[in-house]
Amino acid sequence: MATKGYHSYRGRGTGGGGRIVWIIALILVLLAAVAVLFAQRYVVYDADGAHLELPGFKKEKNPISSDEVKIETKKPEPEPEPDPEPKPEPEPVTPVRKLDELHARELPYGCLWWTMENALRKDDEAIVIEVKRPEGGITYGTEVEVAPGTKVEEGVTRDNLIALLKSGHYTVARLNFLSDPTFARAHPDAALTTASGKLWYDAAGRVWLDPGNEEVRAYLIALCRECADLGFNEILLDGFCYPATGDLSAIALPEKLNQTAVLADFADALREALPEDVAVSITLRGDMGELGGDSGLTAELLGVFDRIYVAGEVDGTALRAALPTDFDNVGGLVIMTTYKPQKGGYALMS
Repeated sequence: MATKGYHSYRGRGTGGGGRIVWIIALILVLLAAVAVLFAQRYVVYDADGAHLELPGFKKEKNPISSDEVKIETKKPEPEPEPDPEPKPEPEPVTPVRKLDELHARELPYGCLWWTMENALRKDDEAIVIEVKRPEGGITYGTEVEVAPGTKVEEGVTRDNLIALLKSGHYTVARLNFLSDPTFARAHPDAALTTASGKLWYDAAGRVWLDPGNEEVRAYLIALCRECADLGFNEILLDGFCYPATGDLSAIALPEKLNQTAVLADFADALREALPEDVAVSITLRGDMGELGGDSGLTAELLGVFDRIYVAGEVDGTALRAALPTDFDNVGGLVIMTTYKPQKGGYALMS
């Protein structure tokens, strides 16, 4: 029988279920601590604040498509090739000038003292004007320094010449080239002389300048250049050669002198000094002898000029056959005559 107010004693404690709860709670705390420590490695601080960027889940702010990615591979530099052997420079080729057939008239002696209206004719197509006379005189007011004693026709001649050059006609300046006694007397060393140093005269009593003399070249080239600058379309060298008549053996020339080479060099220097659009021409007269003779003129040398003015006594057929094949026989050959021929280029000489 139980005693009144008495209960049996079972001991003190929470029981088995309470211990499990505490164990689980402890595990969760430990896992949370580990997670915090782990996450700190992937916390990123930027302009947007702090956030996690776990491996494999990093978000690109500016993704680049594969199409925009260009991978450049550097190619190896090729080894330099050895420099080739230098090739010799080709010799310049002078282009062949093609000119229209010339129909010209030489204006009369003293024409530059006349007005343009008096000097020209209505049927003039082209005009030839003598600017340097056989004795060395200049027919207009030149600004080139001339030899003492040279007659220069001053006054209205230069103005009248410029008016003619502006008339619209094709104009040719004719210079009596290497026959110049005035220059020779002022500069004896620049003339052809005898062995004793005296001036040499040809069969016609003319005195000749030495085409190889630098003083002679400078003077004549300056005159030609002035004519070109004034407006002449063409320069005609009348007597561009060595003499071919008279006692030629009396001329004191250097031994083994190549007259053709001297003339060719002079022609090159003159051509170089003039504008390209100014033609340079030469006369061929009977008193110049046979081509390849004492005058120094050859068919090849004649062929470097733009035109050849041929005197009536020269065999035109033989000349055409001798000239280089690329010479313009139509526009390049002019017959010097006193009347109009039925065909071909001509210059009516006064």
